[in-house]
Amino acid sequence: MMGSGGSRRFICVLFSILSLVCLSTGFTPVDNYLIDCGSLTNTTVGNRVFVADNSASNFLSTPKNTFANTSISSGVDSPLYQTARIFDAISKYTFLINQPGRHWIRLYFYPFVSGSYNMSSASFGVSTPNYAFLSNFSVKASVVKEFSVNVTSKNLVITFTPSGNSFAFLNALEVVSVPDELITDDAETFNPVGRFKGLTWQALETVHRVNMGGPTVSFENDTLGRTWVPDQSFLIQNNLAINVSNIAAVKYVVGGATQDSAPNAVYGTASRMNSDSNPNSNFNVTWEFNVQPGFQYIVRFHFCDIVSTNLNELYFDVYVDSWLVAENVDPSSIANALAVAFYMDFVTAATVSNKLRVSIGPTNTISGAYPNAILNGLEIMKMNNSLGSLSGPAPAVSNSTLKKNVGVIVGLSIGALILAVLAGIFFMFCRKRRRLARQGHSKMWIPFSVSGGNSRTMGSKYSNGTATSLDYNLGYRIPFAAVQDATNSDPEENSTNMIGELSPQINNFSHSDNSASASQFEASSVDGLSGVSMSRVFSQLVKSEGR
Repeated sequence: MMGSGGSRRFICVLFSILSLVCLSTGFTPVDNYLIDCGSLTNTTVGNRVFVADNSASNFLSTPKNTFANTSISSGVDSPLYQTARIFDAISKYTFLINQPGRHWIRLYFYPFVSGSYNMSSASFGVSTPNYAFLSNFSVKASVVKEFSVNVTSKNLVITFTPSGNSFAFLNALEVVSVPDELITDDAETFNPVGRFKGLTWQALETVHRVNMGGPTVSFENDTLGRTWVPDQSFLIQNNLAINVSNIAAVKYVVGGATQDSAPNAVYGTASRMNSDSNPNSNFNVTWEFNVQPGFQYIVRFHFCDIVSTNLNELYFDVYVDSWLVAENVDPSSIANALAVAFYMDFVTAATVSNKLRVSIGPTNTISGAYPNAILNGLEIMKMNNSLGSLSGPAPAVSNSTLKKNVGVIVGLSIGALILAVLAGIFFMFCRKRRRLARQGHSKMWIPFSVSGGNSRTMGSKYSNGTATSLDYNLGYRIPFAAVQDATNSDPEENSTNMIGELSPQINNFSHSDNSASASQFEASSVDGLSGVSMSRVFSQLVKSEGR
C-alpha cells in the first residue's frame, strides 16, 4: 500500500502532467496546483484542469470533511463556483514546493447556501506561516483573491481559520510558480525620491489589474493565467481619453517587457489624450482606484507607443496622486524603436486615503512636443506591512502599551517633581542655616571688658536691659549690630577712620563706678561712635577683650 509520502509524490506528478495543458508559449510553471474544492470530478476551465477535491485530499489536514454544492446558477461563467469545501475548524493545505521562488496563491470565493451553511455570513482568516492574507474575511459576491509570496522552504502551508463561532469556505485554489523576473527586488520611490529595495521578500496582493483602452483579457490569453479588466469604470472624465488599438505592432525586446509581463492584448491597446483637435491642450487623463489605507503599494505602468509615426514624437509626464513620478517619458527611446513594450514600477508611501489616482499628461518642458500621452496597462499590488499582514489596519499602539507609556511618563514626572521639591527644601534649609549663622555673629553682644575680666552676657540686638558681672570686674557688652545701626555706615566705607576716638569713652569710665548702669554706658558709648568704622570698632573691642 502506498504511504502518505508516496501518495503525495504521485499527486505531484499528476499535477505536473496536468500543467502541460497550459499555453505552449510563455512561462511553464514547475509548481502548478489547481483544485476544485468540493467537487467530485475534475473541472476544465479554458485550457486548465482543476482536479477533484478528493484527488487533492492528501494536501489537506482538517478535522471534518464537509462539501457543499448548489444547483442554482451562480450568475458567473466559471464552473468553479458550483461547489465548495466548508471548514468548521482550523484547516491546513500543505503543498510540496519543487522550485523555490515566488508563487501565485489564488483563492476563489462565491457564497451560496448549502444546508445550514450560509456562506455569505462566514467570517475567517487565511494565512501562511509568515504572512496573513485575510482576517475576519467575509464575501457577498464572487471574487478571486490573488496573492504572491516568495517561498524558500520545501513546503507551503496555507491555513484557514474560522473567526469565533463562524466557519470558512473555499470554492477553488491555485498555487502556481511565478517567473523570478516578474517582480524585481527594487523599484523607484517618489515620496521621498529614492529606491525601495527588498521587494523579493514582500508578500503581495493584486488589488487592480487593468487593460487601458481595451476589453477584458482573460486568463486564457495570459501566459500566467491573469485576468485584466477594462479601464472605463476607473476614468475620472471619460471624454478626456480615447481608445486606440494596434496589437500587431507590439514588439518585445531584450531589456524591455516580455509576454509574461503582460500579453499583447494589453500592450496593443491604450488610452490616450483626446487632444487631436487642439494643439494647445493642457490636461491630464486620470484614473481613480480604491485602496486600503495604511499600506504601501507597487504601481506598475505598462507602456507601448502604438500611436506615433516617428521616433521622439511622443513625450508625456506620469503622476501618482499629485506626485510627478516620471517626466518627459519618450517610449521610443527604450530601444530606439516604436511600439516597444516596457513597464515602470513605483512604490508609494503608506497611503492615508482610501483612493489612489494615477494620471498621464503632456510635458511642458520639451519645445515643439505635441500634447499627447498614453497608458496601456496598470497593476496595483498591496505590500505586506511590518507585521507581515496584507489585511486589517496598519500596526498601531495598543491600549495596554499606551497606558504603560502614560504610566511611565507620569511616574517620571512625579519623581522629577519630588526631587525638585526636595532639592528646593534642602537649598532653603542650607540657606537658612547660613543666614542664622551670620545673624548669630551680628546679634551677639560683642565682649567689651572694662577691667580685663572674663564676664559674658548674651542679649538681643534690641535689648535695653543692663548686664552686671557677678565678680568685681564688671564686663559690659555693646551689640555690634547696634554699633552698625548707630554709625549707619558701610564697614568698607569707614575703613580709614581712626579707632582712637573710642579711647576717651573707655578711659572715662571709672573702674570704681560699679553702680553705673550698663544702659547709661551703652548710650554714651553709642552716641560717641558716630561715624566710626564698624570694622575698626570690632577690631578694637576684640583687642580689648584679649587684654
